[in-house]
Amino acid sequence: MIDVNNLDGTNNIEKDIIEIKEMSKIKKIISNLYMYDNDPKELTDIYTDIFFQDNVSFILTKLSQDKIFFKHFPEFYVPNSNGENVINCQQNNSYHKYGVFKHILVTIESVGNSQITMGDWQKKLLKWTMFLHDIGKPYVKVYKDDGTDSFLGHEDKSVELAKNILDRFYFTDEEKNIILTFIKYHDKFLNSEDITYDNMKMLASELNNNKEIFYLLIDVKDADAKAKSDEVYEKYKEIREKYIDFINTYFIYSESEKNKNNIKNSDKQDKDENESQKNNNISSELMNKLLDDIISKKNIYNLFQPVIDLKEKKVYGYEVYSLIDTDLNVDMGKIINYSKEVNLYDKIQQILFLNKIVNFDNINSKESNRVFAKIDLNSYKNYINKPRIYELMEKNNLVVKFVNYENIHLSTIQENIKIIHDNKGLVALENFGMSSNIKLDDLNFLDIDYIIPDISLVADISENREKQDYLANLITYSLSNNINIVLPNVNDSDTLNTLAGLGARYVIGNYFAKKEKNINMISGTLESMIGELGQDTVV
Repeated sequence: MIDVNNLDGTNNIEKDIIEIKEMSKIKKIISNLYMYDNDPKELTDIYTDIFFQDNVSFILTKLSQDKIFFKHFPEFYVPNSNGENVINCQQNNSYHKYGVFKHILVTIESVGNSQITMGDWQKKLLKWTMFLHDIGKPYVKVYKDDGTDSFLGHEDKSVELAKNILDRFYFTDEEKNIILTFIKYHDKFLNSEDITYDNMKMLASELNNNKEIFYLLIDVKDADAKAKSDEVYEKYKEIREKYIDFINTYFIYSESEKNKNNIKNSDKQDKDENESQKNNNISSELMNKLLDDIISKKNIYNLFQPVIDLKEKKVYGYEVYSLIDTDLNVDMGKIINYSKEVNLYDKIQQILFLNKIVNFDNINSKESNRVFAKIDLNSYKNYINKPRIYELMEKNNLVVKFVNYENIHLSTIQENIKIIHDNKGLVALENFGMSSNIKLDDLNFLDIDYIIPDISLVADISENREKQDYLANLITYSLSNNINIVLPNVNDSDTLNTLAGLGARYVIGNYFAKKEKNINMISGTLESMIGELGQDTVV
């Protein structure tokens, strides 16, 4: 067809000249890639330079058609059951307007607009993050009956693939850790309910409490959201403000502390003030006093929250939490963190665990003898009073909730589970769905009794179809494999009704009862609280 607006063909000629120049540049890049094929450092520099180019999308699109790119990034070409890979994978849902590879290219172009001043090193981390952040999507893609696609769990798969890629190139351990952490959290904590102080504090800890790195993560989230649908981006902008508010509040102390550290002062009073600041005005002496109280089993009290059986409409068990009775404005998290600094963490964890079980055992008025209590699996191996724990396991209907199991080998986890089973205890995996190494297929090998999904998977469940699909599949899997599943964070009737509709049986949350020092009898009120949930929905 003749372009009536360009009868002389001038624009076409200019476009042809530009494309010839660009193709010449790409040929040179490809030539360099072949030349330095066995030099990870040079290859890393070449690809980093590509990511910095204004026309990075054009360059990578052309490169993806060359076998040298295939050699360097074979993970991009592994087909899923429908023949889709990173290069050609489509995203048919309301969240996206591009396919996976196009989305990646757009994010590489836009990333790097952080509120902090950035040099080439920071931009390098961001560009490589965006290049790798979604490469797990074809591997986990679910084709739903309504014609839409789901990619739940793609962050963890992307981390797994990205780690292999980064190991082949030239990156320091620090750079790898930052990039992998960015990938892990690029698509998490994007709902208002997720932006809690505890979640953000945990995220800050994952980022080594580094304000500048936290800002870089926000830049990653910015780029990712901009490349999604307009509706998603508009919603994200509200969430972004909450991130900024947290940073501006949480890191005020960090900034002031840095300034103090630049001033050399050997005066003892100044040292004491610095120590107090580290624990929100709680001095090390007072923190040590609190730890001594725990070791002496003084001033410890417990909170109890019932686990509800929706089918039987009764209390199924109790979750037990530990707190310290003190007038000081310090939470348990700070005390536990301080115990790590002074090498008392394992001892404190064991004392608190035993205290939970003993106190629960001593309560006569309760509607169930089943108790759920948390154990840090990394710490559990160092407990010195395990015979006492085993004695309590046999006496009580004890469910040991494992946390911090993500980086422990499956065989080690199974060894601990077997010992607990041999001593009449049961085991739950808490925060399931956020772990990078425990998959559904591993559960039968582990012979697990319960799984407790991460609370982020339940947040906004009544409105989030993707989470509903994931939990429905998880519930179905659990039933078919004789594993109990307890759904946390049930704080309102909408969440309760949605989970019941998905087939949930065991739930816990403030909708039924908040955490309290005393165990209250609530079975008489459950009939009205659970309402019209039918036996056909609860299994």
